[in-house]
Amino acid sequence: MVFAMRSRSKNSAHFFINAATVAAELSEVLTEAKNISLEAMNAKALVARAGDNVRTFKPITDFMVELANDTILLVKEINREALVLSRTSLNELHSSDANIRFAKAQQKASTALYVETLDPMAREASNQHHQQAVQLKRHMRKLFELLDEIESRMLAANVVTATSRLEAATAADSYQASLEGIVVKLEKAANRIKHIATKCRRSLER
Repeated sequence: MVFAMRSRSKNSAHFFINAATVAAELSEVLTEAKNISLEAMNAKALVARAGDNVRTFKPITDFMVELANDTILLVKEINREALVLSRTSLNELHSSDANIRFAKAQQKASTALYVETLDPMAREASNQHHQQAVQLKRHMRKLFELLDEIESRMLAANVVTATSRLEAATAADSYQASLEGIVVKLEKAANRIKHIATKCRRSLER
């Protein structure tokens, strides 16, 4: 029983450390999302100048703007959730420690007079620990859902880049190189964001 409590305490310490790591890793995602936004603005300006020559590229620029904005919002939400997870894991760690101490005290005083006076405090410590453990699981689940959402959006971005290449190839020769450059940057940023999100997930799953 006490060993199991200690094992859970180690997990709480692990979540506390890795939640902070996730927040640090996601600062790079924010940079990549801002880069996508910048490239989208460049693409919009190019589409406006080119007119009918590249009008079919406009929905792609709109997608890039939406992707960048949604990713930035998701990163901010993940950062908030990671902060809450850090606090919750620390609270769970403290409540687990209190629970272990009461369990030890009850074992040592099992034959002592008035040992039953420890029971209400022990139950309260156990209840507190259970509540914190439930909260920890809830915030972990939410964090994974948000990381899933980022990964899904980047997979969608990869599909769009395939379409974008076709659109760039059919554009007027004077615009092809610029459009292809924008597509390459979108693809690289999306792959980089997906890589970081996957890395964050693996870090939390360890």
